[in-house]
Amino acid sequence: MKHQEFKIGLLVVFFTLLTTGLFSQLPWTEFIHTGVHDETIDSVTVGSRMPYRVDAQTAIPGLSFEYKWLFSPTQTVLSFTGTPLTGNANYYTDNEISVVMPATPGDITITTNVRNLMGTTVLCEGTEENNTIRVLPRPTIKWPANGITTGCAAQEVTILLDALTGNEEFIVDYDIDYWDTYDKSGGLTSTSSGTVSLMSSSLSLVFPATTFSAEGLYEIKATNISDRISRKSLDLITSTPSDLPATVYQVVVYPSPVTKPLQHIKNMP
Repeated sequence: MKHQEFKIGLLVVFFTLLTTGLFSQLPWTEFIHTGVHDETIDSVTVGSRMPYRVDAQTAIPGLSFEYKWLFSPTQTVLSFTGTPLTGNANYYTDNEISVVMPATPGDITITTNVRNLMGTTVLCEGTEENNTIRVLPRPTIKWPANGITTGCAAQEVTILLDALTGNEEFIVDYDIDYWDTYDKSGGLTSTSSGTVSLMSSSLSLVFPATTFSAEGLYEIKATNISDRISRKSLDLITSTPSDLPATVYQVVVYPSPVTKPLQHIKNMP
Protein backbone atom coordinates (compact mmCIF):
# COMPACT_ATOMS: atom_id res chain seq x y z
CA MET A 1 0.00 0.00 0.00
CA LYS A 2 1.31 3.45 -0.86
CA HIS A 3 2.36 5.78 1.95
CA GLN A 4 -0.35 8.37 1.20
CA GLU A 5 -3.05 5.69 1.03
CA PHE A 6 -1.84 4.32 4.38
CA LYS A 7 -2.05 7.79 5.99
CA ILE A 8 -5.54 8.37 4.64
CA GLY A 9 -6.52 4.92 5.92
CA LEU A 10 -5.34 5.85 9.41
CA LEU A 11 -7.44 9.03 9.27
CA VAL A 12 -10.51 7.03 8.24
CA VAL A 13 -10.00 4.72 11.22
CA PHE A 14 -9.49 7.71 13.54
CA PHE A 15 -12.68 9.46 12.42
CA THR A 16 -14.58 6.18 12.60
CA LEU A 17 -13.61 5.86 16.25
CA LEU A 18 -14.70 9.44 16.87
CA THR A 19 -18.05 9.27 15.11
CA THR A 20 -19.12 5.84 16.32
CA GLY A 21 -18.90 6.80 19.97
CA LEU A 22 -16.12 4.36 20.89
CA PHE A 23 -14.93 6.80 23.51
CA SER A 24 -12.56 4.45 25.28
CA GLN A 25 -10.62 3.80 22.07
CA LEU A 26 -9.70 7.43 21.35
CA PRO A 27 -5.96 8.26 21.43
CA TRP A 28 -6.03 9.87 24.87
CA THR A 29 -3.03 11.76 26.30
CA GLU A 30 -2.83 13.03 29.87
CA PHE A 31 -1.70 16.54 30.70
CA ILE A 32 1.83 16.43 32.07
CA HIS A 33 2.33 16.86 35.83
CA THR A 34 5.06 14.38 36.74
CA GLY A 35 7.19 14.39 33.61
CA VAL A 36 5.91 10.98 32.52
CA HIS A 37 3.59 12.14 29.76
CA ASP A 38 4.38 14.09 26.63
CA GLU A 39 1.97 17.05 26.34
CA THR A 40 1.52 20.00 28.65
CA ILE A 41 -1.07 21.87 26.55
CA ASP A 42 -3.95 20.58 24.47
CA SER A 43 -3.84 22.33 21.09
CA VAL A 44 -7.20 22.58 19.33
CA THR A 45 -8.70 24.45 16.37
CA VAL A 46 -11.25 27.26 16.52
CA GLY A 47 -14.79 25.89 16.24
CA SER A 48 -13.76 22.30 16.92
CA ARG A 49 -15.75 20.08 19.28
CA MET A 50 -13.26 18.46 21.60
CA PRO A 51 -13.76 15.62 24.10
CA TYR A 52 -12.33 15.52 27.61
CA ARG A 53 -12.53 12.85 30.26
CA VAL A 54 -11.32 11.75 33.66
CA ASP A 55 -11.42 8.15 34.82
CA ALA A 56 -14.71 7.25 36.47
CA GLN A 57 -14.63 6.70 40.20
CA THR A 58 -15.08 3.16 41.53
CA ALA A 59 -18.73 2.52 42.38
CA ILE A 60 -19.52 2.35 46.10
CA PRO A 61 -23.02 1.38 47.34
CA GLY A 62 -24.88 4.41 48.72
CA LEU A 63 -22.55 6.97 47.13
CA SER A 64 -22.76 8.92 43.89
CA PHE A 65 -20.08 10.96 42.18
CA GLU A 66 -20.00 14.28 40.36
CA TYR A 67 -17.23 15.66 38.17
CA LYS A 68 -16.25 19.28 37.91
CA TRP A 69 -15.97 20.75 34.40
CA LEU A 70 -15.17 24.44 34.58
CA PHE A 71 -13.79 26.49 31.67
CA SER A 72 -12.36 30.00 31.79
CA PRO A 73 -13.47 31.85 29.72
CA THR A 74 -16.81 30.10 30.18
CA GLN A 75 -17.75 27.45 27.60
CA THR A 76 -20.92 25.40 27.27
CA VAL A 77 -20.40 21.86 28.57
CA LEU A 78 -21.89 19.17 26.32
CA SER A 79 -22.14 15.41 26.43
CA PHE A 80 -19.73 13.41 24.28
CA THR A 81 -22.42 13.20 21.60
CA GLY A 82 -22.92 16.97 21.66
CA THR A 83 -26.15 17.37 23.62
CA PRO A 84 -26.41 19.96 26.42
CA LEU A 85 -25.71 18.86 29.99
CA THR A 86 -27.31 20.12 33.19
CA GLY A 87 -24.90 20.58 36.05
CA ASN A 88 -24.85 21.68 39.67
CA ALA A 89 -22.39 24.55 40.27
CA ASN A 90 -20.11 23.31 37.47
CA TYR A 91 -20.37 19.68 38.62
CA TYR A 92 -21.87 17.03 36.35
CA THR A 93 -22.57 13.32 36.61
CA ASP A 94 -20.62 12.75 33.37
CA ASN A 95 -16.93 11.91 33.63
CA GLU A 96 -16.55 12.49 29.87
CA ILE A 97 -17.80 15.56 28.06
CA SER A 98 -17.22 17.69 24.97
CA VAL A 99 -16.90 21.43 24.31
CA VAL A 100 -17.19 23.49 21.13
CA MET A 101 -14.18 25.78 21.03
CA PRO A 102 -14.64 29.52 20.47
CA ALA A 103 -14.15 31.19 17.09
CA THR A 104 -11.29 33.34 18.37
CA PRO A 105 -7.81 31.91 19.04
CA GLY A 106 -6.47 32.08 22.59
CA ASP A 107 -5.94 30.08 25.77
CA ILE A 108 -8.64 28.47 27.89
CA THR A 109 -8.16 27.13 31.41
CA ILE A 110 -9.94 23.88 32.21
CA THR A 111 -10.50 23.01 35.88
CA THR A 112 -11.42 19.46 36.87
CA ASN A 113 -12.32 17.87 40.17
CA VAL A 114 -14.46 15.09 41.61
CA ARG A 115 -16.67 14.85 44.69
CA ASN A 116 -18.77 12.13 46.28
CA LEU A 117 -22.26 12.55 47.65
CA MET A 118 -24.65 10.68 49.87
CA GLY A 119 -28.00 11.68 48.51
CA THR A 120 -27.62 15.42 47.92
CA THR A 121 -25.03 15.91 50.67
CA VAL A 122 -21.44 16.41 49.54
CA LEU A 123 -19.08 14.27 51.65
CA CYS A 124 -15.61 14.79 50.16
CA GLU A 125 -13.96 16.65 47.29
CA GLY A 126 -10.75 15.86 45.46
CA THR A 127 -7.97 18.30 44.64
CA GLU A 128 -8.63 20.58 41.68
CA GLU A 129 -6.46 20.34 38.59
CA ASN A 130 -5.98 23.26 36.23
CA ASN A 131 -4.76 22.77 32.67
CA THR A 132 -4.43 24.85 29.52
CA ILE A 133 -6.23 24.43 26.20
CA ARG A 134 -4.70 26.44 23.34
CA VAL A 135 -7.18 27.40 20.61
CA LEU A 136 -5.42 27.82 17.24
CA PRO A 137 -6.58 29.29 13.92
CA ARG A 138 -7.68 27.04 11.07
CA PRO A 139 -4.92 26.10 8.61
CA THR A 140 -4.63 28.17 5.42
CA ILE A 141 -3.11 27.70 1.97
CA LYS A 142 -2.17 30.18 -0.77
CA TRP A 143 -1.33 29.49 -4.42
CA PRO A 144 1.79 31.04 -5.95
CA ALA A 145 1.21 34.42 -7.58
CA ASN A 146 1.65 33.27 -11.18
CA GLY A 147 -1.25 30.82 -10.90
CA ILE A 148 -0.10 28.56 -13.73
CA THR A 149 2.47 25.89 -14.50
CA THR A 150 3.16 23.32 -17.19
CA GLY A 151 3.70 19.59 -17.14
CA CYS A 152 3.66 16.46 -19.22
CA ALA A 153 0.99 13.79 -19.40
CA ALA A 154 1.17 11.04 -16.77
CA GLN A 155 3.89 12.80 -14.78
CA GLU A 156 3.95 14.36 -11.30
CA VAL A 157 3.29 18.09 -11.02
CA THR A 158 4.63 20.14 -8.12
CA ILE A 159 3.12 23.46 -7.06
CA LEU A 160 5.41 25.58 -4.85
CA LEU A 161 2.98 27.37 -2.54
CA ASP A 162 3.29 31.02 -1.57
CA ALA A 163 2.06 30.40 1.96
CA LEU A 164 0.88 27.64 4.27
CA THR A 165 -0.13 28.05 7.91
CA GLY A 166 -1.02 25.48 10.52
CA ASN A 167 0.51 22.35 11.98
CA GLU A 168 1.83 19.70 9.61
CA GLU A 169 0.89 17.19 8.31
CA PHE A 170 -1.60 18.90 5.98
CA ILE A 171 -4.25 17.29 3.81
CA VAL A 172 -5.66 19.34 0.93
CA ASP A 173 -8.94 18.46 -0.80
CA TYR A 174 -9.41 19.73 -4.33
CA ASP A 175 -11.66 19.70 -7.39
CA ILE A 176 -10.29 19.60 -10.93
CA ASP A 177 -11.94 20.73 -14.16
CA TYR A 178 -10.30 19.24 -17.26
CA TRP A 179 -10.41 20.29 -20.91
CA ASP A 180 -8.78 18.12 -23.56
CA THR A 181 -7.75 21.30 -25.37
CA TYR A 182 -5.40 24.07 -24.21
CA ASP A 183 -7.86 26.94 -24.70
CA LYS A 184 -11.10 25.43 -23.27
CA SER A 185 -12.56 25.12 -26.75
CA GLY A 186 -15.06 22.32 -27.24
CA GLY A 187 -16.49 22.52 -23.72
CA LEU A 188 -15.53 21.00 -20.39
CA THR A 189 -14.31 17.43 -20.77
CA SER A 190 -14.60 16.14 -17.18
CA THR A 191 -14.48 17.02 -13.48
CA SER A 192 -12.95 15.09 -10.60
CA SER A 193 -11.97 15.42 -6.96
CA GLY A 194 -8.94 14.31 -4.99
CA THR A 195 -6.81 14.60 -1.87
CA VAL A 196 -3.11 15.29 -1.49
CA SER A 197 -0.93 15.62 1.62
CA LEU A 198 2.15 17.71 2.33
CA MET A 199 4.48 18.91 5.07
CA SER A 200 4.95 22.61 5.81
CA SER A 201 8.74 22.47 5.61
CA SER A 202 8.86 22.26 1.81
CA LEU A 203 5.70 24.11 0.68
CA SER A 204 5.68 21.65 -2.21
CA LEU A 205 2.23 20.38 -3.11
CA VAL A 206 2.95 17.29 -5.23
CA PHE A 207 0.15 15.88 -7.36
CA PRO A 208 0.64 12.26 -8.47
CA ALA A 209 1.09 11.38 -12.13
CA THR A 210 -2.38 9.82 -12.31
CA THR A 211 -3.93 13.27 -11.77
CA PHE A 212 -2.78 14.43 -15.21
CA SER A 213 -3.18 11.33 -17.33
CA ALA A 214 -3.83 13.17 -20.61
CA GLU A 215 -2.81 16.38 -22.36
CA GLY A 216 -4.95 19.48 -22.04
CA LEU A 217 -5.83 22.14 -19.47
CA TYR A 218 -6.49 21.38 -15.80
CA GLU A 219 -7.90 23.90 -13.31
CA ILE A 220 -7.36 23.01 -9.66
CA LYS A 221 -9.60 24.49 -6.97
CA ALA A 222 -8.69 23.89 -3.32
CA THR A 223 -11.88 23.04 -1.41
CA ASN A 224 -10.56 22.30 2.08
CA ILE A 225 -7.35 22.11 4.08
CA SER A 226 -6.88 20.32 7.40
CA ASP A 227 -3.89 19.82 9.67
CA ARG A 228 -3.10 17.34 12.43
CA ILE A 229 -4.74 19.63 15.00
CA SER A 230 -8.00 20.34 13.17
CA ARG A 231 -8.42 16.61 12.48
CA LYS A 232 -8.69 15.99 16.24
CA SER A 233 -12.20 17.44 16.28
CA LEU A 234 -15.21 15.21 16.89
CA ASP A 235 -16.92 17.12 14.05
CA LEU A 236 -15.36 17.88 10.69
CA ILE A 237 -13.67 21.30 10.63
CA THR A 238 -14.20 22.82 7.19
CA SER A 239 -12.26 25.70 5.66
CA THR A 240 -13.84 29.09 5.06
CA PRO A 241 -13.19 31.01 1.81
CA SER A 242 -10.53 33.14 3.51
CA ASP A 243 -8.53 29.99 4.34
CA LEU A 244 -8.25 28.98 0.68
CA PRO A 245 -6.99 30.47 -2.58
CA ALA A 246 -9.60 32.73 -4.14
CA THR A 247 -8.70 31.55 -7.64
CA VAL A 248 -8.03 28.29 -9.43
CA TYR A 249 -4.54 27.09 -10.33
CA GLN A 250 -3.98 26.11 -13.95
CA VAL A 251 -1.82 23.23 -15.12
CA VAL A 252 -1.19 23.00 -18.86
CA VAL A 253 -0.26 19.42 -19.69
CA TYR A 254 1.50 18.58 -22.93
CA PRO A 255 1.99 15.13 -24.45
CA SER A 256 4.85 13.19 -22.92
CA PRO A 257 7.53 12.45 -25.55
CA VAL A 258 8.02 8.79 -26.26
CA THR A 259 11.50 7.62 -27.22
CA LYS A 260 11.27 5.52 -30.37
CA PRO A 261 13.49 2.54 -31.17
CA LEU A 262 16.89 3.42 -32.59
CA GLN A 263 17.10 2.89 -36.33
CA HIS A 264 20.12 2.10 -38.47
CA ILE A 265 20.91 1.12 -42.04
CA LYS A 266 20.19 -2.49 -42.56
CA ASN A 267 23.23 -4.70 -42.76
CA MET A 268 24.09 -5.70 -46.27
CA PRO A 269 23.41 -9.36 -47.16
